[in-house]
Amino acid sequence: MINDNESVFLDLDEVEDIILYYLNEDNFDYAEKAIRYGIDLYPESLNIIILKSEFLLTTDKINEAEKLVTKFIKSHKNNSDLIFQKAKILTSNKKYKQSIKILTNLSYDSQLEFFVNDLLFKNYMNIENYTNAIKFGKKIISNNPEDRICFDKLISCFKLSKRNSEAIKFLNKFLDKNPYSTQAWYELGKLYFEQKKIKESKACHDFAIISNENFSPSYIELGKIYEKLEDYSKAIYYYKVIDSQNKSSSFSLYRLSRCYEKLDDYEASIRYLNRIVEEDPLYEKAWISIAKYYLRKNDHDKAIENLNMALNIISKNY
Repeated sequence: MINDNESVFLDLDEVEDIILYYLNEDNFDYAEKAIRYGIDLYPESLNIIILKSEFLLTTDKINEAEKLVTKFIKSHKNNSDLIFQKAKILTSNKKYKQSIKILTNLSYDSQLEFFVNDLLFKNYMNIENYTNAIKFGKKIISNNPEDRICFDKLISCFKLSKRNSEAIKFLNKFLDKNPYSTQAWYELGKLYFEQKKIKESKACHDFAIISNENFSPSYIELGKIYEKLEDYSKAIYYYKVIDSQNKSSSFSLYRLSRCYEKLDDYEASIRYLNRIVEEDPLYEKAWISIAKYYLRKNDHDKAIENLNMALNIISKNY
């Protein structure tokens, strides 16, 4: 129909579904054509007007989207969907405080509740009002405990506002209701580690792995914990688990090499260092450690060669 410019009668719901489909597929040419058809068929439909404003917003025509919605709000002052869309546009235009003012005075039903709380959460984060951001982040998480993006942002709010103790209380309460949340155990373990509560941190990461045995971030944290305890053999075990899962990083391989170095197993250490520079030649710490390896062997030429590699990388980065 859209390809051939045919006139076909469609129900309003069908038109909306077609527009949403093309918007979700980022097919903006077809979305624009579908919007035109929809307006021709249903010129009084506020839903299609909102979808048109969403299209304008998505295609970076923010001012046009704002003018369109503002025009229709004048004749539909009590339409919560239109007013919410205005707030959303203001947020996109970085007018966060104006958006907050609209949202806090908005009357809305349960269908719009999540979207209002989510937008308020983002707005308060953008103006660095972490007290209110945490308030709305908690609301979202209480109803949507699986919302990983919101969860991560909420924990960031606690950390950015230096409320680590409050974050620990929140996570413990959250885990009472969601005991298999791998991410919550992981974040709690990191917070305990920062407070030097090593025993509690270890327990949290153990629980994270029980929840998901392939969760590599907690294996890294356990490796760091055992390094802190100077139990290098146990640290090696956890770093090797990551490697066996094919999830190793330059960081985890470097920690592995350092553990072998602490155990005076320099040959094992250099194997991992060589592997790092093959896979990630810009990891300067590995070049420095390789230089130290050759210094121990009194091979000064190779030591200088590797040290120069590190210095070249550092000079380009700073």
